[in-house]
Formats: sequence, structure tokens, C-alpha cells
Amino acid sequence: MIKVCLIGEDIAKEKALLESQSGITLHTIAMADTEVMLKAVCDIRPDILVLSDVGSRLPADELCMHAYLRAPDIKTLIITEDEADYARLEKTGFSCKGFMLHQQRHAIVRAVRVMYDGEAWLSRKLVTTVLDQLASNATSAKPRPQLVNKR
Repeated sequence: MIKVCLIGEDIAKEKALLESQSGITLHTIAMADTEVMLKAVCDIRPDILVLSDVGSRLPADELCMHAYLRAPDIKTLIITEDEADYARLEKTGFSCKGFMLHQQRHAIVRAVRVMYDGEAWLSRKLVTTVLDQLASNATSAKPRPQLVNKR
């Protein structure tokens, strides 16, 4: 059984899709102060935390990072209106396991199952950016080889 926790203001479609699935237990948390929401998430201990920042003041990036710090086993999926980029992933402390555009929310069940199986739900563009950044950091951290003249 996959435990999913859903937070957001415009979440009726996601809620209906997730409730209709066997093998998924859904909990929703009413919008409240960040501390109250974090306490509720930690009490539920979901496998997947779904945060929708569409049309709300929900600090999804902050909430994601703080949820990870309190319970690192929770995987977070953020539903957003703008495509995620490296800076947004960095704001979550690299703890977010998935980003989904609001227009793609019809695939919420598939995303939850993929993430539950241990994979990320990220756009190919974001994955490429992350890999490029990692390669760049690794290359700049290595000392350059020096030519040795042995005579």
C-alpha cells in the first residue's frame, strides 16, 4: 500500500485520480501554517508527499526541504505552473524527487508509482542540466595533471 499525502489549494483532480486507485491510501492536509503542515506530514509519514503550489502561496520548495530534513525517507513531488530548473531543485536542498507541470497532472498516479519504485519524476532537460552541473563541478575540483620532465 502506497501512502500518499496531498497538500495544495487546487487539488481536486489529483485527489479524485489518487482516490480511485487501489493500492494507494490518500491523506490530504488542509492549507495552514508551514509548521502545522510539517507536523501533520511527519505524523502521517507518507511514502510520497505531493505539494501543489498552483494558485497558492504554498512555499513548496521550503516545505519540501524541511520535510526531508525531518523525515528523509519521504519522497516529494511538486506540481507547479512553471517548468522546474536547477535553481528550483537547489532551493529544495536537492531533496525533491519529482516536478510535474500543472498541465501534466493527469499522470499523477503514474508519477506516484514511479517515485514509489525509487525513480525520479524529472524532465529530461532538468536531468541533463543536473548531470552537466555535476560534471562541471567534478572537473573543476580535480587538479590538472602536470607534465613531468624526467631527464
